[in-house]
Amino acid sequence: MMRFPLALLILASATVGGLYAWARVRSAMPPEGSQLVLIEEAKHLVTPDMAESSRAMLDRPAPGFAKRATDGETHRLDEMLGGGPVLLTFIKKGCPCSEAAQSFFNQLHAAYPKVSMWGVIDQDLEKAKEWAGRFHVPYPLLVAPEEDLIHAYGVENSAYSILVGPRGRIAKHWPGYSEPMLRELGSLMAEMTASPEKPLDLADAPLELYTGCPYDL
Repeated sequence: MMRFPLALLILASATVGGLYAWARVRSAMPPEGSQLVLIEEAKHLVTPDMAESSRAMLDRPAPGFAKRATDGETHRLDEMLGGGPVLLTFIKKGCPCSEAAQSFFNQLHAAYPKVSMWGVIDQDLEKAKEWAGRFHVPYPLLVAPEEDLIHAYGVENSAYSILVGPRGRIAKHWPGYSEPMLRELGSLMAEMTASPEKPLDLADAPLELYTGCPYDL
């Protein structure tokens, strides 16, 4: 006699539980018309070919340039090198890897002020200023909307960084960023400027070498 009411009670409980779970999932979903951005990690790992291309750039003369920057001035590589080593970081607007890497480059700038640091971005001056303000970039960004400077340095994707030694040759050419890479970069910046090595907070950096979104080649 009690089996039928008990079955109904179980069915009702399951239905209510299912509706509650659906409501929780629905509430966590983005509103209609918005986009949920997911980074596919495998697509952002540096490939062996990219790593080999970067190694091939080592000890080459760094291509000269004269580029306008977000500080309103036009800068030349030979003038930059007058103050010691130069670090170029490569940025693509809208690339999640560029955005994620920037906080680490900000740390390196604060730790090693004797290294002349410059970003290279594929945007015009106004958009470059917007990006720099959004991510609190403490050094100027060189604008390269035509991507000529990007290609001249053998850069395929954003989140590359290139260290140019005082003699004007490419000392290191990284096709992405990672915790070990950032520590190596910090050590080289300290060594090249005869500065004490500084601690860096790299807990959020990837352990494997990640690259960014591709430029238009």
